[in-house]
Parts: sequence; structure tokens; C-alpha cells
Amino acid sequence: MKLGSAVREYIAYKQGIGMVFETEAALLRAFTKRAGPCMPVRKITPKMVSRYLNGHGPITCFWHRKHDALSGFWRFAIQRGYTDWSPVPPQRPKKPTPFVPHIYTQEELRRLVDGTATYQSKWWKLEAVSLRSILLLLYGAGLRVSEAINLTCADVNLSDAMLTIRLTKFYKTRHVAINSQLCRLLSDYDTNRREKGVRRDSATPFFTYKNGDPVKRSGIEDAFLRLRQHVGVRRQSARYQPRLHDLRHSFAVHRVIAWYRTGADVQRLLPALATHLGHIDLDATKHYLTMTPELLAEASLRFEGYAEEVLHA
Repeated sequence: MKLGSAVREYIAYKQGIGMVFETEAALLRAFTKRAGPCMPVRKITPKMVSRYLNGHGPITCFWHRKHDALSGFWRFAIQRGYTDWSPVPPQRPKKPTPFVPHIYTQEELRRLVDGTATYQSKWWKLEAVSLRSILLLLYGAGLRVSEAINLTCADVNLSDAMLTIRLTKFYKTRHVAINSQLCRLLSDYDTNRREKGVRRDSATPFFTYKNGDPVKRSGIEDAFLRLRQHVGVRRQSARYQPRLHDLRHSFAVHRVIAWYRTGADVQRLLPALATHLGHIDLDATKHYLTMTPELLAEASLRFEGYAEEVLHA
């Protein structure tokens, strides 16, 4: 059995039993491309696997993701009789320090938004108005990057201030309410696109490049990297620098801090936050709530208030 055929069969099997399996599929396709899709499965060597796992530079958590994907594939290949051994190394290096999302401060957010007008001297495909609107939507509504750029004009209901997020990470559709300020921002962006002569049918993408093509993830990621460097938003002496996806983490943390400050019942509201973010359980939402000094301080104040009530009861 050739590697390419076996990998396609494995991916189809995993997705056929209900798994999303997108990241693993991408990793396996990348390995197949490097090793050669016509290479027989049984002729893949440990050296070929190690070269793919190690890549260039230091070991990261992604090494373990690749190792897990390849290990699962070879267990499948052995069960199907495509080979009788696995070239995947049994020993795994120690995982590096866990990644901690960057929670943007309000001052950093202002610098990023203001910097969209000057981060590049010439406007090619992604204009300042598009980058600015996407950033504010990601932070203001807590969307995933893919959810924002996949919105169609029909998905953005400005009359009811409601977004329809279709086929999300877990293949579910959900509705996300947006506040009046964000609604005005999207309305202004829609008007801008229409004035530029960009097609705005119900099925066309809401966010577009200058020529009307849909914004690609690689395009927005590249623009954000240049923007972040332009305005000087970075971590000092840190291996992991702030990401575009961290706007979603920042939304979640800032929302909980606001609840604490208004005296809201945070534990009662967390399930609503999980639903808004499109999480299947609270554990995923708690992962987003990085314990920043500000969040810790607000939680401590709440605990002190409870303790004082008990002491004086």
C-alpha cells in the first residue's frame, strides 16, 4: 500500500466516525508530501520520520502533535496489514514550557487599531478598513479567525445585531449577538464595500480584499504580524509572541473582569460565555481564562468580600 493512499484512507476513516481531524489531516498530508505519496508504507524509515518531527529549530509542543498524528496513522496501518512495524520513535522529548496566550491591554488594543492606518505604505489586497474591522470584530465578539473571515453578507444581520456562525470548529451553527457599537462598525464597513463597487450578494463574503475576493487566513495573519511589529506590541524576552487568536482570549478575560467589577454572578454567567464562544463544555472556556494579574486581583477582591460576609454573619 502506498503512503498517499493509506493516509487518505485513514483521514476518511477518522472523519467518517465524526472527528473533525483537520489539524491531524494537515500534518499527515505534509508528511506524505515530504516522504512521497508513492512511497510504500512499509518502506518509510525512522530517519524520514525523525526529520519530519524535528524540522528546524528547537523542539516545540507541535512536535508532540506531529508525533501523535503519525503514531495514530501507523497503528491504523498495522491493523490493516499495510505494514508490520512502526518507524515512529517510541521515546518522546519533554514538552517545552506550556504556551500562555497573550492578553492584550486596552492600551495595546488602541495601538493595534490605530496602527492599521499606517502599518504599510502601499495598500495592496488587504486595505486598512478591512484589517481594522476584522480586528475589532475578533476582539468585540470573541470570534475565531476562521469564523470571522467565513462570514457571508447573509450571516451579518445588522437589523437584529446578530451574526450567524456556520459550521464552526465542532460543525455546529450558532448565533452571536453584537452590541450597538460593533453593529455600527460593521454597517460602516458594509457601506464602504458598496461604495467601492464590491459585490454584496447574500452569499458573497462579508470581508473582502480590495478586488472583492474573500480574505484568506494567511493574508490576515501576515498583515497582523506586520501590524504588531509596526506598533511595537510584543512580549519581552518571550519565545511566543502575541497572536491574532489572542484577541479571542482577551475578549473572554476582559468580559469576566467586567463581570467581577459589576458584582455579577460569574459562575452563573460562565455557561453563557461558553455558548457565545462556541465551546462544547466549560473546560474549554476555562482554558481561555488565563489568570492575568488583573483577573486574579478581581477574583481576590470577590473572595475577600465573601470571607468578610461569613466572618460578620
